[in-house]
Amino acid sequence: MVNPGKPSGACELCRKRHIKCDEAKPTCSYCQKKDVPCWFPKSEFEVAWRDQNEVASKAVLRRVKARDRSVPKNEREQQSTGLTRRDSSDVPRVLPQDHALYALTFFFDTYLRPSTLSNYQRGFLGYVSPAWARAAISSPLRPAVNACAQALLEAWSFLNPNAPQSLARPYYAQAITAIRRHLQNAEDVDDDVLLATLLLDMYDGIRSFCGARPHESPHVKGSAAIIENRRNIPLTKKTSPSTLMGVRCRVVGAALEKGESVSTNVLKWTPVIRNNPQIIEVELEAINIEVANLQCSGAQLKSPGMAALALGLLAKAMELDKRLDAWTATIPDEWVPTYIWDLETIPSSIREAGFYRDHCTVHQSIWTADTLNVHCISRITVGLVILACLEHLQDPITDTTRMETLDTLQTLADTVCASVPFHLGDRVEVRRIDDKNIQYPHTKDNPTPDEHYVTAAAYGGMFVTKRFVELLKLAPLLRPGQLPWILGQMERVKKIYQARPT
Repeated sequence: MVNPGKPSGACELCRKRHIKCDEAKPTCSYCQKKDVPCWFPKSEFEVAWRDQNEVASKAVLRRVKARDRSVPKNEREQQSTGLTRRDSSDVPRVLPQDHALYALTFFFDTYLRPSTLSNYQRGFLGYVSPAWARAAISSPLRPAVNACAQALLEAWSFLNPNAPQSLARPYYAQAITAIRRHLQNAEDVDDDVLLATLLLDMYDGIRSFCGARPHESPHVKGSAAIIENRRNIPLTKKTSPSTLMGVRCRVVGAALEKGESVSTNVLKWTPVIRNNPQIIEVELEAINIEVANLQCSGAQLKSPGMAALALGLLAKAMELDKRLDAWTATIPDEWVPTYIWDLETIPSSIREAGFYRDHCTVHQSIWTADTLNVHCISRITVGLVILACLEHLQDPITDTTRMETLDTLQTLADTVCASVPFHLGDRVEVRRIDDKNIQYPHTKDNPTPDEHYVTAAAYGGMFVTKRFVELLKLAPLLRPGQLPWILGQMERVKKIYQARPT
């Protein structure tokens, strides 16, 4: 309920204590007298839309009690229907409206739903549900989950989780406080704390995506530091390998995005991570650690006279490219995408919304599709280092190597673009997350599974945006018309998810 009268411009302290405020800025006379911080609303909008529910409900309750006192009890029980009310302590008079519970239900049912399409465990997300169920009340995991749940519900309710009045912000602050409290005792640092830091990073990613700005990943370094501080604590829980893998995935991903190196300490986690059944993703992350360090070293090639460094980096880059290429031979058969070349089988709405050239790909799930796209981006990163090395070397074979590398880079970029219809379908505007009228490409014998309608809507836009940002590094090397198409698809994602710059 919003106050229909003129909104009060009193400071927060005077408003809470029901004291007449002179509204003097920057500090009113009462706060100055008490020598306490004085805080005023930032804008008239914030004043006008200040929550008045508590005040209004108390006023209504007073009026109802006053009316009831003037009417005999037996007459109050006789309603217009003539029925007599039977009071029962088991049946509440008014059903509670628990917004936090609704957000949690939405989060678990949409973003943490176990996959029925494959045995892909989605890294740490696959263990959030059981960890949350057994987490103590004081665990930072609980407010961290609430922060993500509230932010995602607000985003899908066409609200802005970056707004000051977002209900997710208090949970975010509670999670930060709980993590600090747990870190004071080294023995109390458990998987719950690590999962909480990963979820806080996810929360920041949600806000960055909705605000159409880069994800700064401030919690990634904190997660790595926590692991270093708990090295001597046995990691024997079932969730430990996947939690460590989730942290390593974010550490490596952030390093690749920012062109930074990865600490060698991350490699020490490998013995524990290898116990994870997701061995395919583990091997890819291990290679990507070296790719990130190669990219960081390759940044020095921008200076002239670096032939010796270029020669050494070129050998390393060629070796990593071979390992990445060989990695594709280790993936399960069900991970191999299906290429659809027959445009007649693709609905016209998909082709009009975002179809690059003459084919698209269909994958087992949104998770396997993004893993393969991550592999493509890693090979693109290595290829760019190879081209930078060749600029410093004068050798007859460099021209052949350059042409082969350029062809490979173009093929990898086309592969990422071909997966866009599988991620976004024919959506070009805001739609419900459970809308099954959205068209997705599929093979003749296998229609789009129900699970894909939800997971593609939930994760597809974020996955496509991340990979396209990396493709922009290839801008001068892409074939004519591809860069405008990529930029157009990025604008399409912003429109679909109502991403607004903040």
